[in-house]
Amino acid sequence: MLKVKSKIIHYIVVSGISFLLLGAAFGWFKTDFNLLRWYVSIFSFLLAWITFDSKNWRWFYGFLIIILIFNPFFRFFSLSKLGWQIIDIITCAFLSFFVFDYYRAYAKGIRFEKYISNLFPKNLWVLTDRTKDSSKNFDRTVESDMNPDLTFRNILTGKTIAIECKFRSTFYRGKYQDFGYWWKKEQGERYKKYGKKMNVPVFVALGIGGTPQKPNRLFISPLETLNEAPYGFVTEKMLKPFEKNPAEKILEI
Repeated sequence: MLKVKSKIIHYIVVSGISFLLLGAAFGWFKTDFNLLRWYVSIFSFLLAWITFDSKNWRWFYGFLIIILIFNPFFRFFSLSKLGWQIIDIITCAFLSFFVFDYYRAYAKGIRFEKYISNLFPKNLWVLTDRTKDSSKNFDRTVESDMNPDLTFRNILTGKTIAIECKFRSTFYRGKYQDFGYWWKKEQGERYKKYGKKMNVPVFVALGIGGTPQKPNRLFISPLETLNEAPYGFVTEKMLKPFEKNPAEKILEI
């Protein structure tokens, strides 16, 4: 319900901005262009911040370009009416596709969690908890939303483990031309405190390539490996010892 509400709000906002841009492009109504520049700039700034925080650089740079083009303070170039029409249409397409891609990424996360859950046989592992991400249903933080995604208990040994799930289409390129995954230190610290408080080991399941339901590669790494990565960049080499066969059930960890 949370994500449905959030999705509707984002679609309404994007639709409103897009309608104004298309109206300006095709002359459907009289438009205050300065006010329109403010609307587009502020909305793009908020989305740029979101993409910067998640290190989604292609979207981040795209929103920076939009901010530079539409900013209400400085005009870096002069365009004809046709030029602005083309830019307005491209911006509408960019904003619309971003919202679509954002929620598609969320759906991928849910499917990957389900895939990870199915790797742990029901006759051996009990799924004791799943983070519900319900904070936005209230005007305050729900503490359990900060926990790892899945918690399992082994029926035979009684051992409990927690797993945070991450799926990416590919490894990122690091500053030294190596490949790996960017890890948020503050997120790692939260999970570290959770593991210490609950006295359970915390792991990170990272799927790379393929689909969330059938990743090409799977790594299930101890949280410590990611937290100790320099500059928050976990290289493929660091993850290699924890690579699993994506098709095999997990009997022990």
